[in-house]
Amino acid sequence: MNRAQTDDDVHPGVNISKIPVGGGVAGLMVAVIIVVIGLIGLPPTRWFLAASLALGAVMALIRRWMARA
Repeated sequence: MNRAQTDDDVHPGVNISKIPVGGGVAGLMVAVIIVVIGLIGLPPTRWFLAASLALGAVMALIRRWMARA
């Protein structure tokens, strides 16, 4: 008979928080790969990414315009 799984049981998969990644190119590659995996695995996140990129571009233009004024 199997016992019920509890929160104390260790998952057999890879724990992403235990993978050491520094800054620079390696960190950028890991960040991009995680975003791509999220976009493939969770299609609704595509809209969120598109909206956040558009909003980020608008905010960057506003900040640039405000700095010149």
